[in-house]
Amino acid sequence: MKKANILYLVPLLALSGCALSEDFSPPANGKTVKIAVVKPSNVDILPMDVIYRSEKCRDKIFTSTGAISSRAGYHLLTVPFKPETGSGTVSNNVVLDGGQCEWKLSNIKFDFQYHDMKFFGGNVKKNIPSDVVFVFDDNAPPRGDGHYNDVYGAIEIKKNYYPLIRKKNTDENMLVLSMQGQPMLTYRVHDASSIVFEPVFHSNMIVNAVPPIKKGDGYTLIYPNGDKIIDRYFPNSEKTKYEFVKQKSR
Repeated sequence: MKKANILYLVPLLALSGCALSEDFSPPANGKTVKIAVVKPSNVDILPMDVIYRSEKCRDKIFTSTGAISSRAGYHLLTVPFKPETGSGTVSNNVVLDGGQCEWKLSNIKFDFQYHDMKFFGGNVKKNIPSDVVFVFDDNAPPRGDGHYNDVYGAIEIKKNYYPLIRKKNTDENMLVLSMQGQPMLTYRVHDASSIVFEPVFHSNMIVNAVPPIKKGDGYTLIYPNGDKIIDRYFPNSEKTKYEFVKQKSR
């Protein structure tokens, strides 16, 4: 059977013709999952992108052949984190379902980044955040490489991160800061009551990435202890998974 390429989609309220409201109106006593982050003092935790999907209110899809198909409806909420009194933790409760369309929680994504770029010098002009995604159903998440870590119940995740400072090829005076750890951090959640995420940021373990003089020679990665690695595939290689930086800095 030949598959047609999808060109675009248009939101469609209830393909069956029912006049349903697409508003997300969760029940007063509906089930929730608590999302909490143990926040380092020098890291900003950005609001959550919370995506719900509906089989009842589907999106109409036009294919390259002009045929009409559909997929589960899409609804996005932005949910801020709130500080918990007397702790360094920020959190909020996310509703699992609600509304006439019977929206169901599909995935949650949030970003985090270093608070003050100036800490790493005046030439750092761009701050690239890291993110984490939690998937609650079988729909594709907003990003990912197809690999998931399965997690269950009361979930606690702790990951190390390190600052990478990269010099731009096009501007020798412009440096870019990013938080590096395990890339594409994606979890498939099963029967979770709460999720606690703790990013541990080692701000003194700086990795510098220097672009090659000749195109194709590869970046030079310079570690805190002075070790240097030539990486021809930077930033898309195994060497940029910085879990081993802590050992190198000893």
